[in-house]
Amino acid sequence: MDITKDHSFACEKIRTEITQDIAEVRDRFVIEFKDLIEEFVPHMADAYLKWRSLDSKIDKDERLGQVSALVYSAITLHILSMKLLLSGHIVAAGNLMRQVIESIAMALLCSVPSLGILDQHIRGKYQSNKSVSQVIEHANIIGVKLGALEDLKKAQKFYHQYSHPSLFTLASHVSFDTVGALYVGCSFDEGKVDQYRKEVIGRLNLAKVFPNFIEAVSNNFK
Repeated sequence: MDITKDHSFACEKIRTEITQDIAEVRDRFVIEFKDLIEEFVPHMADAYLKWRSLDSKIDKDERLGQVSALVYSAITLHILSMKLLLSGHIVAAGNLMRQVIESIAMALLCSVPSLGILDQHIRGKYQSNKSVSQVIEHANIIGVKLGALEDLKKAQKFYHQYSHPSLFTLASHVSFDTVGALYVGCSFDEGKVDQYRKEVIGRLNLAKVFPNFIEAVSNNFK
């Protein structure tokens, strides 16, 4: 075995992964899920425009600005999560989804100042991992249907698996299509297409209700 050659090959693979966008991986995702992607885009555009309307109501109020920032962060992170998924970075995309979900929950909680969570957030004292449970607890005050929030809870639980070492994270490195094959970094594995589809649909379903969450925040501003 030529150790020098093997080391050079490994270096080239790693260098490519950290310095280049692997177009063929993204192209494979886009071809497979084109219709779902095209459905995702306008829903997120609607969410962005809803946020623009929300942000216009701040009028230099720094406290409301914090809430607006949470909404904007949720939007941009959700778009980035879809991008990472379609780029073959499944674990990173899943990990980011937890931040999306908790940002939505925190924005809803902070939109009702009487709950006291906005003040905790501004002081850097609030633990965001509690946000989904607390937004369910205060659903009536916040003005969001409990069913929609229960879906957030399920999503948080699912994407928690991507935030820590788990069977999900380990499986991302192993090919389900080719026995013995391993991945470094991004990949499109034919043996995982059904799982990829579930991930894309999950992000699409959240995109569909994004404007409703933002509307609830906006209503609480009033």
